[in-house]
Amino acid sequence: MVEYQHVMYASKGAVEQVYSELYGDVDELRIESGSSFSGTAAGKLGKLWATISGEFSGELTESEIKKINFDDDMRKAKKLANSLMSADDIPKISNLPKKELNLDQLYKFSCEVMTIPFESELDGESYIKVSGMVNGIQFEGDTSVDNWGRRSHIIQSVRAAKRDESYPYQGLMWPIKKKNEEGSQVSYDVNYILICGPERELRKEWYGSQ
Repeated sequence: MVEYQHVMYASKGAVEQVYSELYGDVDELRIESGSSFSGTAAGKLGKLWATISGEFSGELTESEIKKINFDDDMRKAKKLANSLMSADDIPKISNLPKKELNLDQLYKFSCEVMTIPFESELDGESYIKVSGMVNGIQFEGDTSVDNWGRRSHIIQSVRAAKRDESYPYQGLMWPIKKKNEEGSQVSYDVNYILICGPERELRKEWYGSQ
């Protein structure tokens, strides 16, 4: 039986934005009984957006993410999220031949990251800054606390960050700005589209190091 990792973070707004910017008009996406989408990143992302938009009228919150992970009616969304984590046409940053990200491309990551909660001075809302480093590529972006599912992973990862320790996740991100390049390191601001529970081996390595 296929093991699907839980969706830990998801933003309908981020999915809509990246689809609109990179692939096409989300208003043209419709799901009908028996319909199918292509197996490309664009097809899977479009189907994910159509699926969650058809079920949830507003932005995704803790309760909606819980439904995605546990309700049989939303099994398709969880399956699509996991499918994007293994899509062949979305590069994994650990496999890139050089330290350069294309701002018109989605990327996958599977590594330990820091998850640091903070309150924005602009709107007073609570966020979690997620940052990681893979092969000299540093990436970071802010995620709204409201878009996280409150399961054991995020609790553990925030506790780890308070000890100045990282925690394993896998996810889908969109680089939006190259910030700087110093020596052998380059850093990017990113938007996170999805963050899922870690791959089994990465999770075992993390627990083994504790």
